Amino acid sequence: MKKLLNYIPVLGVAMAFAACESDLDGTTFNAQTAQPAVLNAPATTNIVLEAANASDVAVSLSWEKADFGYSAISTTNIDFDLAGNNFANARQLAAVTTATTQDITVNDLNSAVINLLNDHGIEEDYSARDYEIRLSSSISQAADTLYSNVITLNITPYSMDVQYPKLWVVGKYCDWNHGNSQFLYSANFDDNYAGMIYFNGLANVEGWKLTPAGDWNNGEWGMDGTPEAEAPTQILITSGGGNITTYSHNSYYIEFNTTTCELKVSQVYDSWGIVGNHNGWGTGDTPMTLGQETDAAGNVQHFLTATMHMDANNTWKIRPDEKWENDKGPGQLKYEGDVADNGDGNFIATEAGEYTIKWYFNKVEQSLVVTRN
Repeated sequence: MKKLLNYIPVLGVAMAFAACESDLDGTTFNAQTAQPAVLNAPATTNIVLEAANASDVAVSLSWEKADFGYSAISTTNIDFDLAGNNFANARQLAAVTTATTQDITVNDLNSAVINLLNDHGIEEDYSARDYEIRLSSSISQAADTLYSNVITLNITPYSMDVQYPKLWVVGKYCDWNHGNSQFLYSANFDDNYAGMIYFNGLANVEGWKLTPAGDWNNGEWGMDGTPEAEAPTQILITSGGGNITTYSHNSYYIEFNTTTCELKVSQVYDSWGIVGNHNGWGTGDTPMTLGQETDAAGNVQHFLTATMHMDANNTWKIRPDEKWENDKGPGQLKYEGDVADNGDGNFIATEAGEYTIKWYFNKVEQSLVVTRN
């Protein structure tokens, strides 16, 4: 199954500061005398990345700061690109102001590598390649950017799923634990976030909130007052808001705009199940239940699952509340394992046996994994 990655920096929020007018009084930037930062060679330049070590440090960078000829607040970006590309498609690994060191984790470096390969039309090729890193330092748009020396790294990446900006949906359903939460994603890397959330019967038990990070230290969005039950839209507030308790069903498609703070809910269901030849495409769908697992990178993955017997050539698909709306077949889900496309909008089991079906619903690109036990 093709897996591409749209990468955003996860090393921290990039900070950019322009020097105050008073800082520059009586001073003049001189491009002829200004000195760029000097990037030191890391301990190793031959790096093999592995998913099992995603949280480990892949490379530690250090440098001497740029000298603009006077004391000024500057921003230093760590630029990263394929070797020989003259940083034409450079990605920013991090941005700092006063720091002169930066640790880059295996996960973050691998994300940058896969994203660059995608930019160059290179897909599912995880061989070793040369990449280049440099520092670009600036004090304002009016002054020239200073570029450091270039360090070449030989990096072998590993395959990984798409990573999008996300918001944490935290509530009673996950015991208010950010580490077990489901997410809303920004598929277009803007202020619009969306995703299917399965509350497992606990949507209105203590309720839930949205946070921009995996903790309570970076703000939150909560309910303002008491909107009507199952309100299709409401405006959340960023401070002093209550838990969102106005929704009582299991499954919702939730949209949220971080600028307007408007919350929208749709596709409201209480259950998902497997319908097919095994139940005559009628009632009595095989119910799916909520499960979770930890992937090789240490991230919790949520899925709806069912284990059931299928006869050879049984055709089937997933649907909500035994209704023929928003049903899921080969045209809606990426799939892998012991399953095939029957060509009529349904999946097919080519051999008789007991099958475990896992639908990874809490993703931008939802996927299905089927295993014949």
